[in-house]
Amino acid sequence: RLHNLNCDFGRTHFHHSSNSLNFAFVIEYSTNISEQQKPSTMTSSSSANTKCQKKYLRKTLKNITKNDPSTSKVVLNGYNLEDEKIATLAMSLVTNSHVQILYLSQCGITAKGAYLLAFALRKNRSLEHLWLNGNKIGSVGAEAIAAALFENKTLMTLGLANNSIGNRGGKKLVEAVRENESITDIFLEGNRMNKRLVDEINSIVDGEEDEEEEVHGEGSYYMHSSKEARKRPAGADKFIDLDDSTVTASVSPSCVGRMLDAIQEEEEEE
Repeated sequence: RLHNLNCDFGRTHFHHSSNSLNFAFVIEYSTNISEQQKPSTMTSSSSANTKCQKKYLRKTLKNITKNDPSTSKVVLNGYNLEDEKIATLAMSLVTNSHVQILYLSQCGITAKGAYLLAFALRKNRSLEHLWLNGNKIGSVGAEAIAAALFENKTLMTLGLANNSIGNRGGKKLVEAVRENESITDIFLEGNRMNKRLVDEINSIVDGEEDEEEEVHGEGSYYMHSSKEARKRPAGADKFIDLDDSTVTASVSPSCVGRMLDAIQEEEEEE
């Protein structure tokens, strides 16, 4: 715990799970304010704290853009990442070859932000651990991430807990992890998808999937053990249209509005 306000950003805790090293980063701030201090002092300290966070965010994004070799672990948990910042981060990750661990938990990321990050995942070849726990990507955002996993071959850990992902998103993730051979850990606690889907995703990731073929309701998908039998699911190709110009233009308010309108329409139909 920091008792004096400065630009140090907390401490790191490590938790070892049965299947992988699960990094949990805790950022704690304290301004060492006594009860006797005036409210104006608290406001001033809060303002300084916010300014310090913004400075750290600008520096971090700049380092990622510059492909700084020393920036291999990026921790932005709890930062309010607006659309422009997510777009900047996504474009920076496209050409970055050093960031291996990225923490974006509880950043207020929506389905649109997931689209932008999915674009980065399709292009990036260095990222190994991505944490998106506690955001708001929903099934639509999960679908975009799932489509990216058909092309990404380096990501090993994916944290999607508490993201309001329903069965629609869960089914797409099943298809994705069955095809993707690099994912070794995926975290889905606290979502809206049923337990059967969660268990199936975990069994595939753990290499315990049955060889028999199964069909699951509307929008059926098939369970196969052989690589030859696997096929890219219908609808995955639509995310290929999200090219560099689209991501760059997403900083424009008009483009952001059109993209959000399209995503909201899909969410309402779920």
